[in-house]
Amino acid sequence: MPPRFWHRLVLGISIIGLGLLGCDLSSITLSQASKPQIVVQSPAAGAQFREGDEVVVQSLATDATGVVRVELSVDGAVVRADAPPLAQGQPSFTVVQRWKATAGTHTLSVRAFNAAGGASEPAFITIVVTPAVVELPTPLPTVTFARPSSSPLPTLPPTGETAVPSPTRAPTRPPASPTISAPPGVYATAIRVTPAAPKRNQPVTFYVTFLNTTGAPQTYRWRVIIFPPEGKNAKGDTAFLDSTIPVGTSELASPDNWTIRGPGPCEDYIARVFWLDENKQPVEFLKPDRSGGPAAGFQICP
Repeated sequence: MPPRFWHRLVLGISIIGLGLLGCDLSSITLSQASKPQIVVQSPAAGAQFREGDEVVVQSLATDATGVVRVELSVDGAVVRADAPPLAQGQPSFTVVQRWKATAGTHTLSVRAFNAAGGASEPAFITIVVTPAVVELPTPLPTVTFARPSSSPLPTLPPTGETAVPSPTRAPTRPPASPTISAPPGVYATAIRVTPAAPKRNQPVTFYVTFLNTTGAPQTYRWRVIIFPPEGKNAKGDTAFLDSTIPVGTSELASPDNWTIRGPGPCEDYIARVFWLDENKQPVEFLKPDRSGGPAAGFQICP
């Protein structure tokens, strides 16, 4: 073939290659340009909430081709997805999304999507949710111990009176300590805190010393409730625990689910122990002299 033919063939192939390269570059540029942008406007990073609060997350998403959806995720799981009023999307979309807070430290993220299917990089914030406040009834209800179906408790005397066990009725099982003198019943005599000097964001365990003078094991659903020194509103509580309290003196540990989260100064607290009566009302365990319940004061520090 003549040399001129080969020159034209090479020139044609070069032009086609440049055209394809131009298309690829145009596609890459368009893809990069179509990626939405999003920022979280509120709440601020590190914000604190109470368990059960409604956390309001406001974000602003922008995209030249139009934002069609914004997703809110909590700890990586999508909890809300909202779209603008225009089906084809809009260049700027401000959205308010709500989530009911649960106790703990959580990572919230928002992500925007455009009409071409492009997705933004997620915008993250971290919030801290403290346990809900437990408000006890005032005054506390009269103590009437729960009656297990297998072994009913004896009737307790009214407050202020001295109970004398009937000499003709012996308990089915003798108390563990013969030196203990107390009316028949189940009492709490002491609470200790572990660790002795707890820190913020560190689980705390409460060890309660019980005294059972009924002559038989008794079953209770109980928990420890934590209060600030000056108030009646609780600062949270441990999870309920169903325990069989043996005759005599015993020590039981609470679940270690209670802690004070987030930054802050040293704070004083008081721990008290309660059981749930047949009406599902909290009733405080009393000391054997019926003068009140045991309490443990402690301090949480950074």
